[in-house]
Formats: sequence, structure tokens, C-alpha cells
Amino acid sequence: MNVHVTTIDTLQFGSASTGAAYLLQAGIPALIESGTAATHDVIRRALGAIEPAYIFVTHIHLDHAGGAGHLARAFPDCKVVAHARAIRHLVDPSRLIDGVQAASPVLFPLYGTPLPIEERQLVAVTGGECFDLGAGRRIDVVAAPGHAAHHVCFFERTSRLLFAGDAVGHWHVKPDVPLTVPPRFDRTAAHHTLRALRDLQPSQIAFTHFGIAEDATAHLSRYERELDAWFGLVADVLQTHGPEHAADAVLAAATVEHLSAVERAEAAMCVRGAIATLRHEGDVADGR
Repeated sequence: MNVHVTTIDTLQFGSASTGAAYLLQAGIPALIESGTAATHDVIRRALGAIEPAYIFVTHIHLDHAGGAGHLARAFPDCKVVAHARAIRHLVDPSRLIDGVQAASPVLFPLYGTPLPIEERQLVAVTGGECFDLGAGRRIDVVAAPGHAAHHVCFFERTSRLLFAGDAVGHWHVKPDVPLTVPPRFDRTAAHHTLRALRDLQPSQIAFTHFGIAEDATAHLSRYERELDAWFGLVADVLQTHGPEHAADAVLAAATVEHLSAVERAEAAMCVRGAIATLRHEGDVADGR
């Protein structure tokens, strides 16, 4: 039996083709990503009578793991797999909720409210673990820090399909900027992650934002170049405009056009994260 992968459009923030979850049907059904808390019903309808044995979340940002608690209650026998550093926030999401509200008050109401997950349903991973889905298929866990310290990717080795979360950015989704979100992005770790993902020699990448792309190696190399260019742009703009006007200036310099209010808020969040990273690295001062 070949693994069958179904892309579930979660209709993130009410928009099509912006957020995805992936259903894997081999011997044991599994779900990659859980969408936002506001869209868990979309996933449940897409699953129909299928009850996943596992819900794998690449990291606990609310567009990836916000719906996990709702789905865990709907499927009480399933296991939710996440990085060990993320487990306590899945048990008690209050600090996660507060952090998102502070980072982006414009976007916060669109995520919905995540529910806590019982510890008995949680499986902690750090990278290197393997989950047997039957029918000769398995999910390998790959440590992938950079976008977040608690980020992992999932690799189905037989089909060579990489579920990348946010480690490789967006694919054909606005805003088309690197995902350098607060509190800060780790550039060194991100570059190590991209090289490690290349070493896997994936044939395809399943982007959470959005869809399955061919020519995985080219995408990995492209994102590495985009990260370097992005941080160079943000650093240059900070020198001339200062942090208070950086987001508008960066987006103008990056020729990011025709963004909705939600897309602009997402892009501005990535600028703020890049600024925090540069300050942490000592590349820019706190003020002008």
C-alpha cells in the first residue's frame, strides 16, 4: 500500500490556500499540523470518518498547533507529537496566548482560543525519533531550530516527502517575506537546519503555507539566499529610518505590494522579529 497524502486547506484567517494540514494514510492514519483553533472544524470535516492515530505539529505557533487541543479532544486515543520544549505550552497554552497577543494584536483574534491537551496524549521529541505508520512507511523527526527553538520537521523517507512547517518559509503565499517572527529568529540555527534538510535529499516539500512543491533542493537553497538578503535589507533600513518606521520602510523597499490588512500585519511581525535578531547579534543598536 502506498502512502496517500491529502492536503487539507484549513482556510486560515478565512482565506483559501494560506494554511495547510496534511493527512497521511498508510497503515496508520496521521495528521501533520493542526491549523488554528478557529479552523479545527474544517480539519474535522475533511477527515470525515478517519481518526488519526497521531497529530504531528512542527512547532507551537498558533497557526500550526492552535487546533491541536480541539482535535485531541475529538480523538481521545490519538497522540500529539511535538518538541519537548513545546509540551508544557500544549498542557497550559496561557503563556503562548499572551505572547501572540503581545506580538500581533491585529492577528490575535483570528487564531481562536487553543485548548489544553492532557499529558497522556502528548509525545515529546527532539529529533531522531521514528514513528511507524505501517505499510512500510514511517515518519522521521528532524530537529529544525531557527524559526523557533522548538521547531521540528517531519520526513517520510520512502516517498522522500519533507513536511517543513516554517523552516523553509512560504510557498506562493503572501506576504512573500522570510518568516522571521518574534521573539527572535536564530540565523545560525536556521542555516544549519537548511543544510541538514538538504542532506536528507527530499524530493518534495509540503509547506504549511501552502501546498506540496517539487524540486525541494532548489527551494532550500533559495530560502537560504532569501534569509541573507532579508536581514541585509532590514539592517540597511534601520540605519536610515530607525525602528519606529522600519516595518513600512522595509515593506516598501522589498516591493511588497497589494497586501491585505492581515497580510501586512504578518509582514510587519516578521520585520519586528528580524530587528530583534539583529539587536541580539549586536549588528544594530537599540535606537538610531
